[in-house]
Amino acid sequence: MPFPMILIDMVEKKCVRITVKGLVQGIGFRPFIAECAEELNISGIVKNCGGIVIIVASADNDSLDMFTKSIEINAPAGAVISSIVTEDMSAAEFEIECKGYISGDCSFRIADSGSHIDTERLLPPDLAICDTCTKELLDPDNRRYRYPFISCTSCGPRFSIMHTVPYDRDTTTMDIFRMCPDCSYEYTQKGNIRRHAQTISCHRCGPQLKYVEYDLESNIESYDHTIGNDLYSNSMFHDKHKGISERSFNYKEIYSNDKAIYTAIERIKEGKIGAVLDIGGFHFTFSPFLKEPVKKLRIWKNREAKPFAVMFPDIDSIKKYCKVSPKEEELLKSNPRPIVLLNKSKVCDGISEFADEVLAGSDRVGAMLPCSPLQILLLQETGPLVMTSGNRGGEPIVTDPDIMKSYLGTGGPDFMLTHERKILTPLDDSIYQVNSGVVQIIRRARGLVPWPVDLPFELRQETFAAGGDLKSVFALGKGDKAYLSAHFGDLDDYEAAASYDHAIGHMEALLDIKPTMYVCDKHPAYISSKKAVKLSGDKDRIRYYQHHLSHVMAVAAEHDMTGRFVGIAFDGTGYGEDNSIWGSEFWWCDITKDSGSDHRRNVKIRHSGSLLPVKMIGGDDGSRDALKSLYCYLYEAKLRGYIDSGIIDDLAKRLESVFKDHRAPDIKLLDAALDHNINTIESTSMGRLFDAVCALLGVCCYNSYEGECASKLEICAAGAKMATPLSIDIIKNGIFYMDGVRLIADICNKLLEGEDIMDLSLGFHKSLSKAAVEVAENIGRFYGYKNKNIAIGGGTFLNRILNKDLQMICNDKEYTLYQNSLVPPGDGGLALGQLYLSGCKLEIKD
Repeated sequence: MPFPMILIDMVEKKCVRITVKGLVQGIGFRPFIAECAEELNISGIVKNCGGIVIIVASADNDSLDMFTKSIEINAPAGAVISSIVTEDMSAAEFEIECKGYISGDCSFRIADSGSHIDTERLLPPDLAICDTCTKELLDPDNRRYRYPFISCTSCGPRFSIMHTVPYDRDTTTMDIFRMCPDCSYEYTQKGNIRRHAQTISCHRCGPQLKYVEYDLESNIESYDHTIGNDLYSNSMFHDKHKGISERSFNYKEIYSNDKAIYTAIERIKEGKIGAVLDIGGFHFTFSPFLKEPVKKLRIWKNREAKPFAVMFPDIDSIKKYCKVSPKEEELLKSNPRPIVLLNKSKVCDGISEFADEVLAGSDRVGAMLPCSPLQILLLQETGPLVMTSGNRGGEPIVTDPDIMKSYLGTGGPDFMLTHERKILTPLDDSIYQVNSGVVQIIRRARGLVPWPVDLPFELRQETFAAGGDLKSVFALGKGDKAYLSAHFGDLDDYEAAASYDHAIGHMEALLDIKPTMYVCDKHPAYISSKKAVKLSGDKDRIRYYQHHLSHVMAVAAEHDMTGRFVGIAFDGTGYGEDNSIWGSEFWWCDITKDSGSDHRRNVKIRHSGSLLPVKMIGGDDGSRDALKSLYCYLYEAKLRGYIDSGIIDDLAKRLESVFKDHRAPDIKLLDAALDHNINTIESTSMGRLFDAVCALLGVCCYNSYEGECASKLEICAAGAKMATPLSIDIIKNGIFYMDGVRLIADICNKLLEGEDIMDLSLGFHKSLSKAAVEVAENIGRFYGYKNKNIAIGGGTFLNRILNKDLQMICNDKEYTLYQNSLVPPGDGGLALGQLYLSGCKLEIKD
């Protein structure tokens, strides 16, 4: 009988070092490895090193094989394994590596983290609260019942709180919170969901909520600090540097998680506006059923007409107000917990309607589900809440409680719910829409950043791509990875530009990227381009790429497009190769794979089409005032003999009565400016054409936010019964031109004949999509091939009607239509195109 036992004892053990690369930190990977090893009686250690995981293991061959297979097959949710490399090591090396960790019965341990130089680094994005933590949060018998910072290895903040790598408690802003004995026990307990969870905490030892309001009636501060009287609520856990004892004249402050939450809920029900510090920064929140708070916040944020997003307690409550497709439901429940733009549905009897001012006339709701335990606790009592970025108009999202505190009592937020867990990387909510089954990202932020986009080849140099100035996002490139930053807004705002600057250094350090090449937009006045030039320090390390070509190449990068195709970029503005303003560009493209070892791409391009240029009044206000854009088109139409002065006068009277509250531009002054080329510039901007049509139809005459006129024209078109037949002439004069001036003239005539504005709006959209495909076909024929592939980029293609119509036309003609789904089609994806071009051999043909 003892013979089998002797055989087992004599089985020779093997020692190996296993290196696992990918997203393997911040998602419970080390506890998973430890439990696999313990189950298979494998001895050794696992540790984070830089951005990877290293396992030192000893066992028989069969056990080690089962171990590596289990890592591949059973990795925890959220893990992405890019490679597993196993190397043999000697018994002596094994002993040295494991010294101080394993002895006696303790055969496998999670070891202290080490350093490592990575070829690539995948950092964990912030993770929405998981189902297990949600159940515990709402379980009265659980010790974390109603604890607003509950988390585990599968959920909670990650990237937003990271100082550096590897991802450990002492490299995050959780380092100031010392674990109590109960949390310490769970942290080391086998099988516990918080085993080595770096954000582990509880009521006794973790972050605490603080309610602050501006007290108009008293100069006395109120303190009700009821965290607890035991050892674990004293100064050992809540040091003075956390601001717990901070006093400020004329503010009322309430401590304790539950009391702070219930006070906030009471204020929201009273119609007050709250500033709530969530995972990525502050949200402003209030009831969507009340008019006064939304009116008040619109004035304070200088956000006159842009719709506000609404957070709902659960998917069923969303369906009471919105139509939700399976794909949209999947997005709503996905880890980023993004805002998803949903079509409104008719609200049933007995269901309260939102105040009209919340959606501001939009036919969609920006809907989202809670991503944090604090949001769940609030919405459990209040029902749906408006949730919008906590900032003033144009500024980045606020993360500093002191800054938000200074806003209280200034006509905006009435109170603040804050805490002591510092946010290092501000992150707005990500935004999606689904258009005829195509998923489009409008803003790539929390839950997605810093997850990289794969490039189809390896970059020869570590590279910084500056992006653009609007909806600004930069990118860092290393190997075959493009790491896009968070969204910063518009760089002409000082705070946004400062956030952009700070984030560059922070991301470079986290990702261990030291750029030696810098790429940016060709616009000489772009702030982002100037920053790239300054960072490069050497003109030989900077490359410039045309704006609209970068949009097209962002699509080529995402889909690894090769061969011949036509790229189309429609947007508001971009600096053209001829120093004019472009915005409706067609590119003939031919991409081939290089035969070199890095497989980079050879890109041949030729600018081949656009709208017919129109002289526009320059300046920022000129791009906002749709009536100015309209008049520039009418001026050009009159010059070409398409309409006469009488039609312009009739239209002017009509529009003056429609837009009574808007001061119309002085036509004589505009005439003089256009006659004498005063502050004018040639433009092929698609955005300005949309503005002109929108004003002409009396829908909207001023962009109080970027793209407002185009958005309202789209809504107008959606209500049409039948599209008015319109066509766009295509002219060949060197390149192919779409004649938008004649289109405007045709709309003028049909409008004065009494055509319905909704039918005209739909006709405009359909004529544009039809003309775009016709130009692409003409380009293919002209260059001697039948074009079957079209790539579309630029913010205009977020227009649902235009995009859907293009999909239908291409499907009917058996063309393949490519567009971005991993990055925004607008300027939020520009850096990806720049980064792609930096690794290509580019040939621009005349």
